[in-house]
Amino acid sequence: MTRHGKFARLDWRILLAALALCGIGLLNIYSGTRVVGTSGMPLFVKQVIWILLGVLAFLACYLAGEGFMEEIAWPVFGGVLAVLVVVLVVGKVRGGSQRWISLGSFNFQPSEFAKVALVLALSKYFADRYEPSGIGFGGTMPAIGLVILPFLLVALQPDLGTAGVFVIILVGMIVIVCVKGSALLLMGGGGALALPCLWFVMKDYQKQRVLTFLDPERDPLGAGYHVIQSKIAVGSGGFFGKGYLHGTQGSLRFLPEQHTDFAFAVFAEEWGFVGALVLLALFLFLVYRGFHLTSRSQDRFASFACGGLTVYFLAHIAINLSMVCGLFPVVGIPLPFVSYGGSSMLTNMVALGIMSNLARSRFTFQGSGERSIVA
Repeated sequence: MTRHGKFARLDWRILLAALALCGIGLLNIYSGTRVVGTSGMPLFVKQVIWILLGVLAFLACYLAGEGFMEEIAWPVFGGVLAVLVVVLVVGKVRGGSQRWISLGSFNFQPSEFAKVALVLALSKYFADRYEPSGIGFGGTMPAIGLVILPFLLVALQPDLGTAGVFVIILVGMIVIVCVKGSALLLMGGGGALALPCLWFVMKDYQKQRVLTFLDPERDPLGAGYHVIQSKIAVGSGGFFGKGYLHGTQGSLRFLPEQHTDFAFAVFAEEWGFVGALVLLALFLFLVYRGFHLTSRSQDRFASFACGGLTVYFLAHIAINLSMVCGLFPVVGIPLPFVSYGGSSMLTNMVALGIMSNLARSRFTFQGSGERSIVA
């Protein structure tokens, strides 16, 4: 297939939705990082560069040959695990966490790319072991082992928010690949029993975040400050918002991390309920298109990978918005395409590029060895 033919089969709607979100993010970053008498342009310019690099990454993934993503699933997963080990040895420490590898002026966060690598590995595993009657408990256990490896490496950084996303991806893909009901009950029961044990391995600040989620007013000037200020910003936006560049919570630094984790609070303050609905509609369209590609694919690996990557986007959107509104403990989960961050932007664009690559042949069969999910 020529490149012209490949572009003819590109799902432009999902790319345009992502670029629209990037545009909103740029406006939001400029507004959230500006202070009276000070330019917010540096972070704005950096994000423009990340978006351009992200588009190049999207095109590189999209133009890759058919079957390429499935072939590199295991090598990519192994390489990411190795880099996660390197992070624990020589990674850059910032804010009490060791999550980054410093490459000059660029800080690379491998745990972001680990999410996509995990989806590819799980998709390859489940595709090779697919059974029309459903995958049993024994066939699911190795998949749990695949998740435990990056989970532990990231939790040691420590970054339980990202580690938790790995678990959500696994749960979502287990549903997508049609694991047997008995296996779901066993894993659900085991997870429920293991969940309380997580409390004893959490660090003090992580426990404080959970307690603050349950009662933000218990420490309004300390652990509860983020959530309280975020809810003030969201609520003060009203129906139509205060207007672009007229927000106070972000520009006057009442709201911490206003350009990253709490970007939505800045947006809601300035654009109000109506603006938040538009943003949410774009996210819902992105998720809808992802699950549409999942359901239409006639190749197991492609279907599972599109579904897993859509779950990845959905998890980030749901957790971040819930966190900002005080409905979930504060964790370092960025809002896709809107929050500032190079590793996050590149990962999101790579994920979209992989989905678009796999969707290119979603209506075709691959010879006698084709593994159709259609009975």
